[in-house]
Amino acid sequence: MDTPAAEILIPLIVFSTIFGVVYIAITARHRQRMAMIEKGVRPSEFRTTSDPHSSLKFGMVAVGVGMGLFLGKLVSDHMMVDERNNALPYLMMVALCAGLALIAHFFIAIKHKGR
Repeated sequence: MDTPAAEILIPLIVFSTIFGVVYIAITARHRQRMAMIEKGVRPSEFRTTSDPHSSLKFGMVAVGVGMGLFLGKLVSDHMMVDERNNALPYLMMVALCAGLALIAHFFIAIKHKGR
């Protein structure tokens, strides 16, 4: 199916599927919150995360992913004897740096929990 129609249909199907999943998730969350309001639950109790450092965690993971991509590029350029475009150094470095960021977040959260 290497026709020009495939070049149009495949991205169209992918983006419409992503849109459909996001739309269903948002409407389900809205319906759930409306049902909770009808039962008398206060909107202030809707907080979905109990971790006060969740934004720190996501920020650290984002920085870890960025550092992993950078280190993967360095490894791919300077230490690979194979000239092919190999994704393994990128995957390894992103996983390593994101994991280290999560471990660092764990220790930061424990340190602040004791206060």
